[in-house]
Amino acid sequence: MPNPKVLVANRGEIAIRVFRAAAELGWTTVALYTENDSSHSTYADESIQLSSPAEYMDVQKVVECAIRSKSTHIHPGYGFLSESSELASACAAANITFVGPSPDTIRIASDKLLARELATSLGVPVAPGKRVKSPEDVLALDVGFPVMIKALDGGGGRGIRICEGAEEVGEAFKRCLGESPSRQVFAEKALKGPGWKHVEVQIVGDGREVVHLWERECSVQRRFQKIIEIAPSSLPRTSVQPLIDSAVKMATALKYKGLGTFEFLVNASTKQWVFLEINPRVQVEHTVTEEISNIDLVQTQLLLSLPNNTLSSLSLSSTPPPMGHAIQLRLTAEDPTKSFRLSPGTIRAEDITWPAGRGIRIDTWLSSLQTNTFTVGTDFDSLLAKIIVHGASFEEATRRARRALQELRFRSNVRTNMEVLGGVLEHPDWRDGRVDTLWLEREVEGVLKLGGRKKDSSSTSTTTTASGSTPSASHVTLQPGTIFHLHLSPSSSDQAQEQKQTTHTLTLSSIALNTFPERLSGTLQTSLIPKGSLSFDLSQSQSQSSSSLPLADPNNPTHIASPITGKLVEVCKPGEKVRKGDTIAVLSVMKMESIVSAPRDGVVAAYGGEGVRVGEVVGEGGLLVVLDLEGEGRPGRSRL
Repeated sequence: MPNPKVLVANRGEIAIRVFRAAAELGWTTVALYTENDSSHSTYADESIQLSSPAEYMDVQKVVECAIRSKSTHIHPGYGFLSESSELASACAAANITFVGPSPDTIRIASDKLLARELATSLGVPVAPGKRVKSPEDVLALDVGFPVMIKALDGGGGRGIRICEGAEEVGEAFKRCLGESPSRQVFAEKALKGPGWKHVEVQIVGDGREVVHLWERECSVQRRFQKIIEIAPSSLPRTSVQPLIDSAVKMATALKYKGLGTFEFLVNASTKQWVFLEINPRVQVEHTVTEEISNIDLVQTQLLLSLPNNTLSSLSLSSTPPPMGHAIQLRLTAEDPTKSFRLSPGTIRAEDITWPAGRGIRIDTWLSSLQTNTFTVGTDFDSLLAKIIVHGASFEEATRRARRALQELRFRSNVRTNMEVLGGVLEHPDWRDGRVDTLWLEREVEGVLKLGGRKKDSSSTSTTTTASGSTPSASHVTLQPGTIFHLHLSPSSSDQAQEQKQTTHTLTLSSIALNTFPERLSGTLQTSLIPKGSLSFDLSQSQSQSSSSLPLADPNNPTHIASPITGKLVEVCKPGEKVRKGDTIAVLSVMKMESIVSAPRDGVVAAYGGEGVRVGEVVGEGGLLVVLDLEGEGRPGRSRL
């Protein structure tokens, strides 16, 4: 057999993770990358540029790249085509080894309903539910509210909505359908509330034999997206063992080959538990299992894809005892103060100081062997890095995780969820194991306060300016009395006929806060308003956009602005009537859909510009539509 050559059909930290594992085995590696997202490709021996992010989802394109590079293997990572039986079949047809389960196993495991049917046939409990084709099907389910609607092929928190009542079903069904690649959904009784924990079992198989590598607990979630994971679970062994036994039973029935994760919900109080789904791939949180098992799971995947390798030949025919406790913190480019919106922007390597020391591991794509600038955009998920810590006990691991966050310095204008991570670790519910799947949704305000206080108390000493403010990371020093000259000129010949250049002065009377360019506040005097002084607070938006839309006027009640940078999925047409709370537009960011609701009754008078088209990316603050307000005339038309 020729020396193995693996093409990684993925990006970011998981691609780097596979390249490193393959390199240690002596394999040759091939990367796929797109413009402005190539940091991972510097860790590969060869690289191929894709024309767009959409090609990561194109089976034929991925296989074509593998053939062109003479790759013997394709590793799908997670997300994208990692659960595609079509890709696994196409690899087999092209005589390329797919690093993962067989096409038949993936077909069952990646379909949530088929996986539920497998569980039921083996006596494994599931929540009552069925496939639905309309909101009416959901209402006819007859399991009582709350009801959860799920995309059959969702993942990473996408394609999931909980409905507390019948009035929420229509919109939730539509959003889940929009986030499902196959446009198929099902509904089931939602098991939520205090006590319900998310526990998943890691298994590995060689097609004949299956062993487990213990479990992970992933209950710290927001919108069903995991944020912090631990291994092993905080639950007693008597609560976890039935889950492990069921996972092994199901994997054995599938004649499972490769890595797989079997997910469950467990009620810590009542001991009730149900099977959720199978993930037939490597998981984002595989790292904590590696830490407690001392097994390189990605290398295990690669080795099991070779002929004749078995669990026995890899010394994996029995489960090793767990060694200590591990915690993974997901650092994401999200602004917790703005409902965890994506925070796009540019990050430089010098903007970050990563924690280090015994028991700390960092998996990140903010790393490169050639470049030092990274772009956070709207095409991919918000994960920046995984901070993984290991300790002899849960308490030691928690202390180490706190230290890691104290050492982490992130000076970019891209906002992160660092304060959320710190607040969770400081919360008594974390220490006492009282975290459930909706805990963070309920406690986010208190968590942010705890995280903010901890961040302030652990800050290193700083140098202040004469005004008492702290210099920013870019060392822009401003003093009270600083004078600026402001020149305003028309930007087009048409405007020049109506408007001449003007010059004004601005004097900074006082400075309250200076972290410029992120934020600058104080008082100023200006010839724009000759009398008196003005208080000002200048803050840099966390979004960047090439959108050509005019900006909405925040003071104009007829202007409806885009609250985020995202791709436009739906928008009301001019002439449509809307009531307060109705959907005016739908934006997609990282394959998740966000609704822009009408703040008041009215009629859509016009779009905000030519860039308001389905499929276009609109920037934060861009003018989506102008409303005619009922009973108040039509003040918005003249502004277009």
